[in-house]
Amino acid sequence: MACNQHPHSRSLLCLSSPSLTPGVIMAASLLFISLFVPLSQFASAQQKIPGVVASIGTGEPTIKDPNLKVETVATGLALPTTMAFIGPNDILVLEKGKGTVQRIVNGQMLAEPLLQVNVSSEVERGMLGIATSKDNQTGKTNVFLYYTEAQGGEPVASRLYRYELANDKLVNPVLLLDLPAVPGPRHNSGNILIGPDNNLYVSVGDLDGHITLAQNVNGASGVDGSSSILKITQDGQPVGQGILGESGISKKYYAYGLRNSFGMDFDPVSGKLWDTENGASYGDEINFIEPGFNSGWLQIQGAAPVDFEFEDLINFQGKGNYSDPEFVWTDTVGPTAIKFLGSDTFGNQYRNDIFVSDITQGNIYHFDLTGNRTNLILNGLLADKVSNNSTENQGIIFGEGFGGISDLEVGPYDGYLYVVSLGHGSIYRIVPN
Repeated sequence: MACNQHPHSRSLLCLSSPSLTPGVIMAASLLFISLFVPLSQFASAQQKIPGVVASIGTGEPTIKDPNLKVETVATGLALPTTMAFIGPNDILVLEKGKGTVQRIVNGQMLAEPLLQVNVSSEVERGMLGIATSKDNQTGKTNVFLYYTEAQGGEPVASRLYRYELANDKLVNPVLLLDLPAVPGPRHNSGNILIGPDNNLYVSVGDLDGHITLAQNVNGASGVDGSSSILKITQDGQPVGQGILGESGISKKYYAYGLRNSFGMDFDPVSGKLWDTENGASYGDEINFIEPGFNSGWLQIQGAAPVDFEFEDLINFQGKGNYSDPEFVWTDTVGPTAIKFLGSDTFGNQYRNDIFVSDITQGNIYHFDLTGNRTNLILNGLLADKVSNNSTENQGIIFGEGFGGISDLEVGPYDGYLYVVSLGHGSIYRIVPN
């Protein structure tokens, strides 16, 4: 998801051209970058939009490891963004522009969506993030949705709701977060993750130009939820005393200084959080995140320059701490999801390793970790933690040809790796051959 304002902008679904009409949307760009591409052009492997290259893809996706193969789970989806499981072979998937939640059971989509809401879908806005949980007291399935809510065709807020699943419908919405949606329409982020502590972690981008302390702007006023990873309970409340602040939205900040992030996951071994972040025309990142992490935006993208004055960053009276990325793409690929494969279904050589997808190339990347689980094992030309070009990417590519990928999920019932292709309108899974 490489989203560009000038050369490229950071997000999964990002891109728009005033000359494109509503019926010709196609998505891609950094960590949610929705691209609007005429349907008549789908035959080409890649589409070039002003400021963005979005992978559409025409061939079949492949895995480099001959012991693994790709299966198709579902097709015919309209700009699918993220997915979640509610049972074996039972998937909920979001459609960005339609504002729908579809249910796919054993590869078949139900005739009617579980939910359809009014969303603003311009560029990276839309139906963006989903997570599910089971209420142990009532036995009900809760579904958390993050989307750009619209009224009269205009965005009113980026909102996180909790719904209940009942009789193939999502009902009883409860508003958990009410966040800005403007200026936009890029850098919305919207990834939702339920952590090992059963709390919700929600990524929020800089919304295309917010200027607050969370963007490391000295003299700016307060914070408003943007450029963040927020941490809340499943009822929408702050957790504990807060990290950066003691009241209001500041009490919900877990990390800040993010430009646009479409992927987060917890390491099943260490319990630590990692994320991906989209750069502008350069500097896509993979980050290891501690509480109070400062990703450095607006002042730093990619690794900090050697002569950077770190005292210029906002640190919230010492509560925030900057650290360089664990990996950087100099040429933007638009990283989206990041997932730890917490199973041995592909063999022990992949167990607990990191997999990262991208939107502009249609690739999946594979990384092994060091023994202390705080760094990636990188050799040769990547030993400096930087990929400078597509040639240097070759050694970390695990799979390719997926079209722009908007999500990866590890199946909780089978341990396989599931791939949501925004570019193909499909869901795939990777299985042993």
